[in-house]
Amino acid sequence: MKRDRKLQMELSESIDRIAVPDSLYRFAEQVPGKVESGEWTPPADSDRPPVAEPARPRSRIPAWLKGAAVATIAVVTFSAGVKVSPAFASYMKSVPGFEIAVDWLTQVRERDGVQKAVDNGYTPIEPVTVRFGGTTVKIGDIYLTDEELLFKAFIRTDEFDVTDGRRSVDLWVHPDNVKAGGSTTGSSIAETADSGESPVLQVSYKYHLEPGEARRLVESGERELRFAITRHTSDSVKRQTKLEQAAVASVPFDPGKLLHNRGAELRQALPLPVGDPDWKELAVEKLTIQPTTMNVRIAGKEGWDLSFPRDVPEAPYLKDDKGNVYRYDPSGPGLLLDDGKFHLPFSSSVFFDRDVRSLTLHIGDIIVGEYEPSASFALSTKDTFPKTVNFKGKDIVIEGAEFHEEGYLMLKIKKERPEQTGLAGVSFDLSEKGMAHPEMERTNELRERLGIDGFGIAQDYSGKPYLALYLPTSERESYTVFMRRVNDRIVVNRDYPLQWDE
Repeated sequence: MKRDRKLQMELSESIDRIAVPDSLYRFAEQVPGKVESGEWTPPADSDRPPVAEPARPRSRIPAWLKGAAVATIAVVTFSAGVKVSPAFASYMKSVPGFEIAVDWLTQVRERDGVQKAVDNGYTPIEPVTVRFGGTTVKIGDIYLTDEELLFKAFIRTDEFDVTDGRRSVDLWVHPDNVKAGGSTTGSSIAETADSGESPVLQVSYKYHLEPGEARRLVESGERELRFAITRHTSDSVKRQTKLEQAAVASVPFDPGKLLHNRGAELRQALPLPVGDPDWKELAVEKLTIQPTTMNVRIAGKEGWDLSFPRDVPEAPYLKDDKGNVYRYDPSGPGLLLDDGKFHLPFSSSVFFDRDVRSLTLHIGDIIVGEYEPSASFALSTKDTFPKTVNFKGKDIVIEGAEFHEEGYLMLKIKKERPEQTGLAGVSFDLSEKGMAHPEMERTNELRERLGIDGFGIAQDYSGKPYLALYLPTSERESYTVFMRRVNDRIVVNRDYPLQWDE
């Protein structure tokens, strides 16, 4: 698929810039293929460890594994007051280090919209505790809406050190009887007051339900939500990963407490600043108002990636007609939509405020990238330089090209100004389809030897008067160099009023 090739190319260019455990790379690389091929399936019921309550047999591969193979955990530390429901506060008193957990809960709840729901009397589903071996997992702050499942897990274990960010063993919690894709949105460590007790790992989760899944759960007659706890073990020497189900926790579910979304189909055009060669407008297709979050579905362009900055002034936000601002928060999973359509989630909601009649969507910057190359040029090391090529209305001057016997072609790109450190918005490749997967290990070794951030990007690595562009290849008389627009920022900085009828 186009998105798969695009992801593969961008991973090959930049994956080594990210300082994350090797086990995460192995998991991302191995799990999707193992699931689809049937090489890995969940343990049979007869092999399961003890569960908190009896669980029904499973007959399918969980959607969480197909839809969210990799989750980046943002470790956060907070300190503030807290307002939680009396039942949940009482429950959490049994967790050593609760005072630290409360500080963490305050900020996470404000970010994911739970606090506003609590303030308006929308209480979470009752928490549950499951124990197996030397491990205790408490799952609470559980909210189910038409489209989302939010919950938090508190983990104490003697299986591994929860404070070790590069541990080879971990526990993941995910819904077991609803089809959903999701991931963690934050985590922190609660050191306990009793030095003899191990610390508590606190993790916040967000899952998007497949369309109609909440209704299916209600109509099926099921009256519980089940959460599977999966043990992930990695072996860095053998480059292997193992997934096994450790336990299942069940919580009673009252269909009468499921609040249904507000929202509307909008079909509203969002004109963009004049002058971009590819992008003239976006479109809002749908506004969904949930008890804890608001989501805006955007239509962009087929064959293109569209993203938005976060936690900076250029990030998008919603503002209601009372002046309240709702921040863009893509933590957790992104909805997998049709090509060219994208999902913007905003924290907190106007769900409980019926006096709000309009929202304004502010878009600061957008970041675009195309899945396939849109231009190319012929090149030989024997060409006469400088050589000028045009891409998206912009001239790129090549001052020289050299083939090196180590297996790469190096191009010297003229700087636009002396202090320029890189050529933004464009990547180069010698294959129209990008690097093939079997070549990635070899090219990564070459990249490490060269000491560069990646192939196909022009950068100044050592204060040279030019930008260096490296392309892995064998020696040829001539080359065809393909160009693709990637990570290119467009400044929009506009407000778009949204109005809907309910």
